[in-house]
Amino acid sequence: MPSNRERFGQGTCVSERGTRSASRTLEGLGTPDKPHLQKAFIDEQAAQCGYCTSGMIIAAADLLKRNPQPTEGQVRSALAGNLCHNRIIRAVMRVA
Repeated sequence: MPSNRERFGQGTCVSERGTRSASRTLEGLGTPDKPHLQKAFIDEQAAQCGYCTSGMIIAAADLLKRNPQPTEGQVRSALAGNLCHNRIIRAVMRVA
């Protein structure tokens, strides 16, 4: 049986109903020359245990796509679903 990647192509996700939608992973953000949020997380030493880092970066990227210049309060609100500390907030504000 072919994999989802073979059937639908790279960067898609199949939902329960079989519809296709694009998905973005951590590896799809930025480029090696311009790493986007990953660089800010490294510079701020924001990767704590590493467990939720990918989710935090994806959530932050979504926020910055919708609001390129968020306030600190908006960043805190957008990341409220994750365990979060000041270094992560500083990393997002560095990119904004």
